[in-house]
Amino acid sequence: MYREYNKIKIGIFSTVIIFAIIFFLTNSYLITQFRNELNKQVKTIASIYHEKLTNENVDSQYLLNTLLPLINELDIPMIISTKKSDGSFSYQNLNIPIDVAENSSDYNLIMDKIIYRMDKSNTPLTVIKVNNQPVIQIHYGDSVLIKNIRWIPYIEFGFAVIVLLLMIIGFNLIQSSERNHVYVGMAKETAHQLGTPISSLMGWVKLLENNSKNTDNIYNSMKRDLSKLENISAKFNKIGSQPKFVEIDIKQILIDVIDYYKSKLPKTSKTKIEFIDKNNHNKKIKGDKILLYWAFENIIKNSIDSIKHRNGLIKIIYLVTNTEMIISFIDDGIGIDRKNKNNIFKPGFSTKSRGWGIGLNLSKRIIQHMHKGNLKLIKSRPGETIFQIILNLPIS
Repeated sequence: MYREYNKIKIGIFSTVIIFAIIFFLTNSYLITQFRNELNKQVKTIASIYHEKLTNENVDSQYLLNTLLPLINELDIPMIISTKKSDGSFSYQNLNIPIDVAENSSDYNLIMDKIIYRMDKSNTPLTVIKVNNQPVIQIHYGDSVLIKNIRWIPYIEFGFAVIVLLLMIIGFNLIQSSERNHVYVGMAKETAHQLGTPISSLMGWVKLLENNSKNTDNIYNSMKRDLSKLENISAKFNKIGSQPKFVEIDIKQILIDVIDYYKSKLPKTSKTKIEFIDKNNHNKKIKGDKILLYWAFENIIKNSIDSIKHRNGLIKIIYLVTNTEMIISFIDDGIGIDRKNKNNIFKPGFSTKSRGWGIGLNLSKRIIQHMHKGNLKLIKSRPGETIFQIILNLPIS
């Protein structure tokens, strides 16, 4: 069971990571597309700038005034660097707020740092070359839109991690709550199961202390009660360990459970328990006799409890196909409310005032987790409730 929980956790973690990677790659692709588009736009600006410089006798300031509306509309941070005859550079920046004055000594140092960062992200565009050396270049950075988009993958990843942690915490809380319900239910079930034989043994001991003459019958009864205690111990011991499966006769186990409960019904009760063998097959499967007996016992006991009138009918229909063994438990009791149908297999849930909600949950664990079968509620309404167990037959 805990291995299954770990598999679920790994599955959730893997799913979140996969989605985070997909979002990250998608966002990276979008940023690349935006940058390519931005590069085209800047190349267009550089082309216009180059054309004006080479074909018209206009100064740089005029060109900036001509291109400025277009650049501002694109919201692209841009620096136009011009190499002077003495080897130094002059800079004209657009959409880059700087607190330092252009004629100050720190201005060029700041421009150099900004250009270095821009050139790492986007290759500068050369407008004019002299002796194959760039004289005028356009350096540009990412637009505000691209800068904002760039943070989206990290936000998504952080959000995914938070969701993952919340899911794991919630899953652990549910798992812990379920374990607590199981522990409480198992403790109450143990007390209930042990109560009857222990009370009987105490009664027999009291009779022996009073020098009862009917010692043979008392000893035989004590042996039966001790056998009952041994059976209870074996059942609870198997729940906490890996059972060893052997070939067992399911049909005979069902008959034994039915005979036991028939003997337990009050003499005044007219409730009947019928066993119906649909095709008279006696195929065997590999399983644990004690645990399956317990699972069948819990379901039949629930059927008996649901019959409030004294002339109820419980039918156990046994059907064998080529691949499956199908066992249907049908009773004409009060049924299960629609609002409770999704909860009946949960540990700790019970509609009975003195119930502890472990029987059906335990049966489901025995059938599904241990024997890889299936236990489900087929139908429930006043007058008809059907539980069905399906066990897989060995491949012949």
